[in-house]
Amino acid sequence: MHKDFYASGFLYHPRTQQILLQQKNSAKNLANWGLFGGKNLKGETGEQAFKRVVEKILNLKPNKTTIHSVYSYFHKDMHKDHYISYAKINKLEQYSPIKDAVFAWFKFSQIVKLNISEQTKQDITVGKRVIDASIRKSLGQQTLE
Repeated sequence: MHKDFYASGFLYHPRTQQILLQQKNSAKNLANWGLFGGKNLKGETGEQAFKRVVEKILNLKPNKTTIHSVYSYFHKDMHKDHYISYAKINKLEQYSPIKDAVFAWFKFSQIVKLNISEQTKQDITVGKRVIDASIRKSLGQQTLE
């Protein structure tokens, strides 16, 4: 049986420690900044669904080794599981606006100043913690697993 879920996330540029978000301009979103996301296709994992969404929106093809799972939870408003991931990228590119959406890079410290939902703030905060733990682990420091 196919289980529907929603996958979303952000791009992360390690050298500048910035994340890429999108701002959709529609009556429903009220110009909030948000994560890249979409529904899964049959047989996809959360990371695969996120990769497909990023490819479609940005015409960017991150390889599967650069996509990292953050966490998952049941989203009560969507009535389905929600998987959060991030894609580590090496090149900080500016992406041209597309129909009803613009893209911008932000430092984690700027997130609190954005017009952004509380859930998205939480998803980004947890994402930063996962990134920080990964950095500590790569430096040989102790992390909780």
